[in-house]
Amino acid sequence: MAETTTKDGIGSDLTAVEKEPIVLHVHRELRRAILSGSIPPGTRMVETQLSSRLAVSRTPVREAISRLESEGLVLRQAHGGVTVAEVDKKLGELLVIRQALEGAAVRLACENASDEELSQILRSCREAARQGEMDDKKRYDHDRTFHLSIARASGSRRLLHLIEEFYEYSFAAVDIHPTAEESALLQVHHLELASALIQRDAEDAERIVRKHFDEVLRIANAHLKAKDDRKKTDAEK
Repeated sequence: MAETTTKDGIGSDLTAVEKEPIVLHVHRELRRAILSGSIPPGTRMVETQLSSRLAVSRTPVREAISRLESEGLVLRQAHGGVTVAEVDKKLGELLVIRQALEGAAVRLACENASDEELSQILRSCREAARQGEMDDKKRYDHDRTFHLSIARASGSRRLLHLIEEFYEYSFAAVDIHPTAEESALLQVHHLELASALIQRDAEDAERIVRKHFDEVLRIANAHLKAKDDRKKTDAEK
């Protein structure tokens, strides 16, 4: 058998994936465009057009499309082409996955997190509540920090990676702007969850996660329906 290890024990046949950052960028850009509706359902994903638009070669575009296919955001047709899926039909599925992942995270955080980690999560929630209504960017930054802080506190790097990946399916990704009242309600959920974590009450924390994502899905569906109704009205004019 050919020698495949070096003196430091690392396989000599391993090579650096130099194009991975390009693939990640292309994947994120295409996913954002699909989720926001700027590439609408039914659109054919033509590699040459996309590579020209993104100023990259066809290889990262092809790899990015494969990732999108595994996420259910594009569909491979019988004739070999690839088209964009109905995103609103996938959103519920994706949020259920987030709900399950973050339910596991809060249980592990109750077991593994330090007191300081949990206290910091609660302090951040209280600080956000004191700030009151936020613009979209601040709200997104706070929300992302909150959810990933809990994932990090779980002590599971694998779970953190998955939650970070699925967090991309957020209001910002699908171009949804919650009302002040909706944002305030979700912020109340954050405070309730942080309090349950401080008490290391895993069952209550998981219950709040389920309630939170049920509300997120309700808000998302309401906004998507309103957006669809506006499009139909505009088309009829």
